[in-house]
Amino acid sequence: MKKLLAVLLTMGLVLGMTGCSGGSAGTAGGSPGDDPALSEGTEASGGAGKVETDIKVSEDKIQAASEETLGDWEVAYTEEYAPSGEEEYTWGFIDMGFEDTFTTKIRNTFVSYCKKNFPNVKVLEADGELDPNVQLQLAENFIAQGVDCIIIIPQDADGCVGVVDTCMAEGMPLVCLNSVIHSDHLEKEIGYVGSSNYEAGKLQAEWLIENVDDTEPVVMCYQKGSDGYDHSAQRHNGLFETLDAAGYNYDLKAVLISEYMRDIAMTNAEDWITSFGDEVQVIPCCNDESAMGTLQAYQAAGLADKVKILGIDANQDCLKEVKAGNVACTVFQNAMGQAKWGAISAYDACVNNKKETVSFSIPFETVDAKNVDEYLD
Repeated sequence: MKKLLAVLLTMGLVLGMTGCSGGSAGTAGGSPGDDPALSEGTEASGGAGKVETDIKVSEDKIQAASEETLGDWEVAYTEEYAPSGEEEYTWGFIDMGFEDTFTTKIRNTFVSYCKKNFPNVKVLEADGELDPNVQLQLAENFIAQGVDCIIIIPQDADGCVGVVDTCMAEGMPLVCLNSVIHSDHLEKEIGYVGSSNYEAGKLQAEWLIENVDDTEPVVMCYQKGSDGYDHSAQRHNGLFETLDAAGYNYDLKAVLISEYMRDIAMTNAEDWITSFGDEVQVIPCCNDESAMGTLQAYQAAGLADKVKILGIDANQDCLKEVKAGNVACTVFQNAMGQAKWGAISAYDACVNNKKETVSFSIPFETVDAKNVDEYLD
């Protein structure tokens, strides 16, 4: 049974000049507008720096309903933007990469939600191929096709600034999902729907503080996300800054980059087993795929009962391992909520004639053995 989801609403109906203006390697071929594969329901192929941007989480909690039911406040809000039957819109959805498990969940939910709630909207899906240059070309293709709004899950906070600039220059509404883009236009002219990645790391730290005694130094290794990604830095900083602020007694043996990939995380964990044997007590991971790779390595070595593994995302396979006692905890990232409110933000941009934008902040939630049943399908 799915849990009713707590959504923090930072509802900025902010006036702007153009309003809501706005993995596998590869390149998108053809000139802008030439890609015949960009059609409804069709899958189309298509830098590091100072990291500061992270969504500010409000203290006001509003209970939102599951995908199947709407709360009273949601009904009132969605009625304001209910289809009249007269207008028709085409949106271009640029995923970070079709091979990414979590963003695929967001994309699929987004498309399903639109079919159910906005039947006057056609959604064109495109694969960003984990490359900001591909994402920029796809945005240019969508603009050339005359779509009414672009929705993007950005691959890189700095690398995708060009998408923002292009959409702003063309007066194209743009909604950014899941990950930030380092642009002053975010949450102003551009709608943003996502969750605080700093909060995700903070929740991991709070779980450790509450559940793992630090009378003696707690030996840790960390599976870090890809360098240069805003969410990688925020999850890392949320974890370690919270531990340090609490004076938590830990001994960090190693940090390796997992690239958010299960196989790389497994190799990293195998290295730690070789170097440290059963000495490591806790391994926080940047996402669930990394947690699963870590678990596989420790299970193969017969040491899974010696280490507490922490994930982020609450994917179903990781939740099953939490239920089985093999993963200590994960942090639920609400893909459904991001998709649903991303669609509403895009629709808001269209019906308001590109003059207003709505942004929503959706909280992470800690999941462990005590509450895992609420999140399992």
